[in-house]
Amino acid sequence: MHILQLVPALDVGGVERGVLDLARGLISRGHRVSVVSSGGRLVEELMRLGAKHYTIPVNRKSPWSILQAVPTLTQLIREAQVDLVHARSRVPAWAGFLACRRTGIPFLTTCHGFYAPHPASRVMTWGRTVIAPSEALGRYLIDQFHLPPERLRIIPRGVDLTQFEFRQPRPRSPDGRGEGPWRIGVIGRLTALKGHEIALHALQQLHQQGVPATLCIIGGAPPPRPRRLPGGQLRLRLVELAQSLGVEQAVEWQGARGDVPACLRGLDVVLVPSVYPESFGRSVLESQAVGVPVIASRLGALAEVIEDGRTGLLVPPRDPGAIARAVRQLMDDDALRALLIEQGRRRVEERFTVDRMVDDTLALYQECLTAPRVLIWKLSALGDVVLATPSLRAIRRRFPDAFIALAVGRPVYDAVARCPHVNEVVVYDPTRKDRGPLGAWRFARRLKRAGFDRSIDLQNSRLTHALAWLAGIPTRVGYDRRWGRLLSRPVALPRAPMSPVSHQQPLLQAAGVALDGEALELWPSETDEQQVAQLLHDAGIDPSRPLIGVHPGGSARWATKRWEPARWAALCDRLAEQGCQVVVTGSPAEAGLGEQLLRLTKSKPIVAVGKTRLMELACLIRRCQAFVTLDSAPLHLAAAMGTPAVALFGPTDPARHVPPAAQIRVLKRDVFCSPCYSTRCRTITHACMKRITVEEVTQAITDLMKPTQFVRPVEPV
Repeated sequence: MHILQLVPALDVGGVERGVLDLARGLISRGHRVSVVSSGGRLVEELMRLGAKHYTIPVNRKSPWSILQAVPTLTQLIREAQVDLVHARSRVPAWAGFLACRRTGIPFLTTCHGFYAPHPASRVMTWGRTVIAPSEALGRYLIDQFHLPPERLRIIPRGVDLTQFEFRQPRPRSPDGRGEGPWRIGVIGRLTALKGHEIALHALQQLHQQGVPATLCIIGGAPPPRPRRLPGGQLRLRLVELAQSLGVEQAVEWQGARGDVPACLRGLDVVLVPSVYPESFGRSVLESQAVGVPVIASRLGALAEVIEDGRTGLLVPPRDPGAIARAVRQLMDDDALRALLIEQGRRRVEERFTVDRMVDDTLALYQECLTAPRVLIWKLSALGDVVLATPSLRAIRRRFPDAFIALAVGRPVYDAVARCPHVNEVVVYDPTRKDRGPLGAWRFARRLKRAGFDRSIDLQNSRLTHALAWLAGIPTRVGYDRRWGRLLSRPVALPRAPMSPVSHQQPLLQAAGVALDGEALELWPSETDEQQVAQLLHDAGIDPSRPLIGVHPGGSARWATKRWEPARWAALCDRLAEQGCQVVVTGSPAEAGLGEQLLRLTKSKPIVAVGKTRLMELACLIRRCQAFVTLDSAPLHLAAAMGTPAVALFGPTDPARHVPPAAQIRVLKRDVFCSPCYSTRCRTITHACMKRITVEEVTQAITDLMKPTQFVRPVEPV
């Protein structure tokens, strides 16, 4: 694979050295690595490793500079065939995020600090997966940035033990006779957060106690930042502080050093007197690796890296006296010092090697590329959701290890709640919590936090196109409906009429998915089956007689699809005369229609209108020897449950709407105006439905039942 890392500059620093360590490990494992930065002293070393470097000014914080970098970065990603972008700082992360949205490739981030939760920093939590080097920083991202825990991955930094070789420490006496003064090191850039002032005060206390010690300050000035004291001015202030404390002769200013292992080998103890929580503590591990004991503030990740009294010593932050006492403790206790050195090195070898960091990061890269997070859209009516089940099955087969979520409307949630092809069902409720533009925006924000890689839009509405775009999903596949710019892979709508399942095939092909047959599926529970069995038992159903289901209702909006109630009543009586038992189904809103049929019939069928939930209705349909319905959702339930069905069609085209099933008999009478797809009959005659007779429907039911010979009796309770 080809990995592109983004960093502001490649100067000497912990983050930059981590970039080189990762590049070295990935290249040694046969992968390609490129780095984008504004340049720096480590570029030459990076290129010696075999990586490529591209100089783009991704260190400039102005919005205009970031936007200018996006086209160049986008072109680089496409031409170099980058598989994944890994951003390691906020400014380049903005350009990387926008470029990944254009190219549709995975975007990852690594957070290296406790960023203030302002808008400019939030991009660091927009990665498909967010890497944090410590549990402390991970908890901070969850609490302050509301990062979902499932998108967080803790990967500690590692130490290259081939560079940081262990050396056996020389014995020291407390007064330093014969070996010179104790050399105490503080390693890190000159910032107020690193606690250099605290170290100087601790040095003064050691001198006041008669302990000869030298403080070695190793690190250069960081790039200038607004509202912060520049590194040069901070050094002047620290020099003045050392003079005022009378320890200026005992301070060595070594500046930025590229030979950190050699620096460490010349020290007796390393201080990490940070006054702000550290995200990790690389200098701690490097010191432990070469055999130098560490004293650090009990802040942030330092308390994770150091086991107090075993691999190092922890002291309260901003407490020079505690640091001085800890140094004296190491001087006076050779056994403790030897324990810290031995156990520190052992813990680095067990948990914090660069090979382990590279392996964990590489596994995450592989997961992003082979196990994407996929969001499928199907917000509409029940029948359309059932028709999408072959696509759900095909997508799962194409991405067996992926996290797949299905976005549906609340009324159809029960139909897919037990779907084995998805990991999660996301409910969109425009009538309540997701109502209006603000509700839709909040819904998109929830999806954004989930970090989806791909959107497969089986709904294909302008709303779902917009929601996927607002959710920041890089790859968005759907049919082009005038808002195609919101899709990264727009697919032309098929011009020729297609069956409802095959209509999804061109879209799936654009997503790299092959349709896995057309069989529909539903997944009722055992409880649903038991409820239906009890319903039929209470109704006095005779298991030896065939049961026929009729569904006279449908969408209130589509009155043109309806068959007259008198004809439904006549059908019920005709079926009863032939020895069949009839059950009338429908939603609670159609209770009046069920009562009307009772008044119009002589046979008095079983009226189950409003008495079944969605999946209970599916179980009831499965117990029927035949089912009669209009062009409505129960027709799709019958197809999914394998029940022979008679479908009455009028204003719509059966070629486009009949679900795939072996035993569906379509009754349709073509008139000059059909299919009109109108909710109001323009001729007022409603001829397309009136020309379907009771006799034809009865004969169709009889024909469907002949092969079965009533071999599907109702199961008793």
